[in-house]
Amino acid sequence: MPWRERTRAHTSRIFPVLLVYLALIVLIDSVTPRSLRLDVFAALAPLIAAAVCTYRQTLVLGLLDLVVMAITHGVIPDSLVPLNRVASVLGNTLMVGASIAVARLLRDREELLAQVRATGEAAQRALLRELPLRSGDMVVDGFYVSSQQGALVGGDIYEVVDTPYGPRVLIGDVQGKGLRALGAGAAVLTSFREAAYHLRSLSGGVKAMEVGLRRYNSAHRRDRDANGDGNGDGGGSEGEERFVTALVFGLERADAGPADSGPPDSGPADSDVPADGDASDPSDTVWLVLIDCGHVRPYLLQADGTVSELEPAEPGLPLGLGDLMGTPRPVQHVPIHPDTRVFACTDGVTEARSPAGEFYPLADRLGGWASLPTPELLRRLRGDLDAHTKGRLQDDAAALVLEHVPG
Repeated sequence: MPWRERTRAHTSRIFPVLLVYLALIVLIDSVTPRSLRLDVFAALAPLIAAAVCTYRQTLVLGLLDLVVMAITHGVIPDSLVPLNRVASVLGNTLMVGASIAVARLLRDREELLAQVRATGEAAQRALLRELPLRSGDMVVDGFYVSSQQGALVGGDIYEVVDTPYGPRVLIGDVQGKGLRALGAGAAVLTSFREAAYHLRSLSGGVKAMEVGLRRYNSAHRRDRDANGDGNGDGGGSEGEERFVTALVFGLERADAGPADSGPPDSGPADSDVPADGDASDPSDTVWLVLIDCGHVRPYLLQADGTVSELEPAEPGLPLGLGDLMGTPRPVQHVPIHPDTRVFACTDGVTEARSPAGEFYPLADRLGGWASLPTPELLRRLRGDLDAHTKGRLQDDAAALVLEHVPG
């Protein structure tokens, strides 16, 4: 929060103090010898008010300052020669005028900043919708914290899309942070939203996001070359192309037919599926389909408080680096029950550091909160993250909890 906004919270206490200050000047000048005059210091009241009070309060104090000068020079006798008296009154008047002018400029500036902030918030809310979100049988809740002051969003992205093929969920982290990473994030989000409606397979959606990010980087490179200044949009070396780490989730029933090669026919035959009887009735099985694009690994949270990390057999490369792979990114299938939740986050959570340089112990914290309801779990995580970093988050941080809620 800017210094002026922080001090504005104490205006209700500062303004009365300044009124008392002016009254004391009149009182002291009325009882002290004529050679001791304090009225020249009355201009400090509107000057201080211009910095920490409202425009109207500054105007009131300025007028009261002139009243003080009229009382001290018109009612209280003094020994000042006329020239000194005129200089004292004129100096106070000029200070009052300058204070009011400064307060007016600050007020206009704050109104302009408020308009810009409102416009920016509307644009950012159009990019990322407010949580929680629901798509079919999946409810997604979470939080988002931008590391850039005054910004609602930054380099992390997420989306939940309700498609004819089931829910589709994305969480990603753009190289860089803050508002300067929005362009690449918007390109990936747009591609994901469009592909989710038209492509059943998650692999096809990931390919579409890869193409969208490649187009963004190409356009950004052309603009940079055309400008001839080599300036990029920040977050690393200037002008470098962006890549995005991401997790893409889908929720599908076992009897819905194959997509991304479909879930395995039997639990024990696949290392990603536990052999605990999930194949007894495949028509009742719900599968979480997952593609990892070099992102932070997600966690499975069980109702009994058990926490397990989902380790992909072969992690995929981030979006933007797909050309380095000879094969498509692997698809993982995990059986999901109504009492199983999936936790996913960005590295702004896992790599959050304390003032002493210690990383945030996410796995340990989740182990103690896994049995809590989702809103309470997120509330504790958000508060504990603030406490760990002392309110100084080094990177944008996003966390999502995916929950299968039939019906």
